[in-house]
Amino acid sequence: MQKAAAVTLPVPRTSRRQRKQDQTADHLSATAYRLFEIQGYDAVSMEQVAEVADVAKATLYKYFPVKEALIAHRFRLDIAAGMAARAQALLAHQTFASRMRYLLRESAAWHSERRAYLPHYIRYLTRRPDERSPASVDASSDGRQILAAMFRAAQQSGEVKPDPGAEQLAMNFEYLLFAAIHAWLAEPEPDLPQRFLSAFELVMYGVANARDAAAS
Repeated sequence: MQKAAAVTLPVPRTSRRQRKQDQTADHLSATAYRLFEIQGYDAVSMEQVAEVADVAKATLYKYFPVKEALIAHRFRLDIAAGMAARAQALLAHQTFASRMRYLLRESAAWHSERRAYLPHYIRYLTRRPDERSPASVDASSDGRQILAAMFRAAQQSGEVKPDPGAEQLAMNFEYLLFAAIHAWLAEPEPDLPQRFLSAFELVMYGVANARDAAAS
């Protein structure tokens, strides 16, 4: 069986100007998140974020036109850091199913710790692309890129059939995970790890009885 490749988010080359803009976006998002943690998300205004971050309100709105975008940017950084921290642990798993179950348990734990922010985060991800922040316009694609890379490696190793393509599989699976989060936010039992793993079992093995599927 083919050895798993490390799964990380791509790091594009950027200009000095872009790096400076990224630093500003990171600073604004970090400032906002600290305020959210202290005061609660609803209690913090965009004007307060600008004041504490020591930037003009126009600058804040240029980077993050809606408050949810600040959460999305912070979570995007968290996802990248989390994947880097778990790269070796992920490689230690010998099969695609084992790697995916490990990642889903870790992801469920990450989401559970941020439960209070998830409605705002998901609301942001479901906005139209033209309504999203320039600083976090790709926030919704990071998780999908990770899933696509994992499905692609599994297709190359023969653990997953080649059709549909990895990107389509990742998109379909991502929607199932979003549905699991929505259901869990409304009703915490079963817990999120179980919901994520159930979604994976559905994608990996389907719902048909093996005997009935063979006879059809």
